[in-house]
Amino acid sequence: MSHIMNTRFFYEDGTGGIFDEQGQEAPSYVEDKSFRLKKLTDLRKYIKNQEVQVEARSPADTEMKEAEPKKERDLQYNIYTFEDRKRYFYFLKEKLMKPKQAAIAANVNYDTACKWKQTYEDDPERNIPIKKTNKTIYRIVSQLNEAHKFHLINFFDEDCMATIQDAVEDLTAKFADLDIKKSRVAEFMKEECNLSIKVVSRHPVARNKEETLQKRADWVEKWVQNGMDYLKNCIFVDESGFDINMHRSRGWSPRSSKSITETPSTKATSHSVLGAISAIGVVNMKLRESGNLKRRKVMGATKRKAPEGQLSVPKGTTGEHYLQFISDTMDIMDEFSGMKGYFIIMDNAPIH
Repeated sequence: MSHIMNTRFFYEDGTGGIFDEQGQEAPSYVEDKSFRLKKLTDLRKYIKNQEVQVEARSPADTEMKEAEPKKERDLQYNIYTFEDRKRYFYFLKEKLMKPKQAAIAANVNYDTACKWKQTYEDDPERNIPIKKTNKTIYRIVSQLNEAHKFHLINFFDEDCMATIQDAVEDLTAKFADLDIKKSRVAEFMKEECNLSIKVVSRHPVARNKEETLQKRADWVEKWVQNGMDYLKNCIFVDESGFDINMHRSRGWSPRSSKSITETPSTKATSHSVLGAISAIGVVNMKLRESGNLKRRKVMGATKRKAPEGQLSVPKGTTGEHYLQFISDTMDIMDEFSGMKGYFIIMDNAPIH
């Protein structure tokens, strides 16, 4: 009596699926858990480091010397008025003198006069350049006052994504005889209203509803009655990811051009740090190492090894990493009798 052995081969498709040679999905398979966490520090090391006492050296006696008298400045800066500037440009533009001759005729330092001339040529609409200072007596008095200030603050409280142009239009509609430029409103917002532009954070409408706020208050009251105290018996757990391409989301560049920064690559390996801290100090801190592989085995069948580039690799921190981290943290807590009954607090991230 002979037995015929049927061998079937299965393949991974590179996206987590397992199929046979005819393209049919495997009926069932088992998955071997595979993940790695690298220890960075924990409560044992923290307490050990705290016990090390470094002897402080007494400061050596310092011989005090009398400070030398402050030297008076020999060089005196020239202070020019608006009339001095007008006089220089009169000789330069009306009398058609050369820059050096006009400076001598107006009794103005030649280097200073050259700076005035360059500023005028860069922006002729400014007419005669005046000194850039808020204290100058020739500064135009702002049309905006306290009433406009409170109006702008309330305007952006109601709609934080409104533009400066929207604010200008709203001001001119609400305040009669107000004719003001967009740049003046932008300056007033920054200096007087203490407003600055930021990345918008989106919150759901239900977040601050009366019902939701009451539930939060009831939750806090419940756990306070159960003895929870953030500064005495709580451990906070969270994770944070980073890579070598992290940088500020905003940057400066010339007008009409993109702000571009160079990075080592367009895509980078992400690293996640899982941490548990309390009022005592760091309880546990681990780094999720990348490159963890999930080995899948089809039940009752032979699976041919897929090419290395098609192995299923989990992205980011998974629930398995988190469970392992919590288990390690609780093992550390068990070593300290004073941490018995501590509360472990976390947010509602999907892996939690």
